[in-house]
Amino acid sequence: MKKYITLRKAGNLLLICLFMVSLQVTTGRAYSQTIPSLFVVADFMKVQPENYAGYLKIEQEIWKPLHEERIQQGIIVGWYLYAVEFSGTADEYNYVVITLYDNATNLQNPWLPDIPARVHPGLTLEDIMKKTYSTRTHVKSELLFSVATAPEIPMEIPAAYMQVNYNQVELSNQKEYENIESEFWLPIHNEMIRTGRTTGWSLWYSLFPRGQDRPYQYMTLNAFSEFSYVFELDYSKSFNVVFPDKNFEEIRVKTRQIRRTVRTELWDLIDYAIR
Repeated sequence: MKKYITLRKAGNLLLICLFMVSLQVTTGRAYSQTIPSLFVVADFMKVQPENYAGYLKIEQEIWKPLHEERIQQGIIVGWYLYAVEFSGTADEYNYVVITLYDNATNLQNPWLPDIPARVHPGLTLEDIMKKTYSTRTHVKSELLFSVATAPEIPMEIPAAYMQVNYNQVELSNQKEYENIESEFWLPIHNEMIRTGRTTGWSLWYSLFPRGQDRPYQYMTLNAFSEFSYVFELDYSKSFNVVFPDKNFEEIRVKTRQIRRTVRTELWDLIDYAIR
């Protein structure tokens, strides 16, 4: 099924080391928590079948050491390379690169000029970019912001698989949607993590691009250590444990009334570097 060599699965893993947010961002959305904020830059790549091996070689042998240096210098928190499962030549993208920042200042200055020469003294930046452009097309970039996450204490290794849901929420419903996710679904996901059926969950809000014609405003991500677990989700059991006096169907209907999932993808972890 795979068109690449992946890192193998590890048990009891984390989706991505996200935190609850506290920063009032440029959209004017304020958060009351005191834990550091986290920004997520998602780069979507299109790679043709004949370039799979070459693209992964460049990402892992050239770009990964560069990102590891950025981590050492405190510029980024982590870097992750994912393949989009069940994608084909007609799809817009088939690989996704995630880069994590823990402050807005580093977003403004994401690279120090001497990093490429220090890490790859035999290559110029022009050489690196030429090699990269020959293997893939950079389709788009998005800047997202973490709203909620589980588990609350970050672990060291990310999960092998992620189910990524793109959710459309009207502006008038966004506060209510975030409240439902945080008050009901976050405790449910914590219970699912406790039982080992998932390893993590996160809610991301799209900062840029944004606007009325935006197909989605939020992304939710379920993390799994095993491929088969993707097909075994049963929220009702965890809901009944956490909220024995509440009605699961009512909460599910209410959630569907304020958000619409416009697309779901399955991402497979290829490689990563983390602080």
